[in-house]
Amino acid sequence: MKEEMMEKMPGLEVEIQMAEEDDEQSFDGMAPEGQYSVKPLNNLVKAANRLLPLFDQTPDYPAFSEDLTKLPTDFVRVLAMFEGAISDAVEKDMVDEEMQFELEDITDDAMLNVVAGKVNSIASSKDFKRYLKEVPSEMGEEMEMNEEVETEDEEPTEEDVDTLFMERM
Repeated sequence: MKEEMMEKMPGLEVEIQMAEEDDEQSFDGMAPEGQYSVKPLNNLVKAANRLLPLFDQTPDYPAFSEDLTKLPTDFVRVLAMFEGAISDAVEKDMVDEEMQFELEDITDDAMLNVVAGKVNSIASSKDFKRYLKEVPSEMGEEMEMNEEVETEDEEPTEEDVDTLFMERM
């Protein structure tokens, strides 16, 4: 049994590595480009580090030491997480629509500062904190419903099997 798992691991590790590379490319493609100065970049980092604990993540994103023309993928990943959660909270009328932002709009220092202000506001928003507490319970209910649906369809009927054979002929 262990030998089978050992033989499959290299293939599994390759699949995981490929998935990670695809993920990295996806976020790299989402990365906004523009002229970004250190100070506005670090304003957004400080704001992000204030919000990260609400997502059960350590607030340790490092400060930037130089100007950039494209946001790094690891920072884009953090901002995309914020963007999605804020948009969802707005959709559920738990947060004001003005708090939304879109990654592609971050093209200069002014927008970095605008997004930093929004992220700072969201980090201290009681409504957003309440939204984040409600989301896991909603997701748990959805997962339970999906599991129920999956278990119902496990055994194919004789008719399904016959149909499958007919399609292959």
